[in-house]
Amino acid sequence: MFGISLVIGLGSGIIAALMAFVITWNEYQRHQLRLPSLIRLSLQAAATAFVFFLSVALLFGYVLIHFILR
Repeated sequence: MFGISLVIGLGSGIIAALMAFVITWNEYQRHQLRLPSLIRLSLQAAATAFVFFLSVALLFGYVLIHFILR
C-alpha cells in the first residue's frame, strides 16, 4: 500500500511541478523579470508543489494503512 501511495505521490508531484513551473514562468515573464531570477522563482514554485503533493500522498497512505484499513 505504501508503494502505491509513493507512485501516486510521485506522479501527481511531477505533474504539479510542471504545471507550477509553467504558470509561474508565464506570470513572472509578464512582469519582465530577468532570466536568472525568472528561472529561480519558477524552480522554487515547482519544487514546492512537488514536495507538497508527494507529502500529502504519503501522509494519506500512512493514515489509510494505520487507521482506516486496520
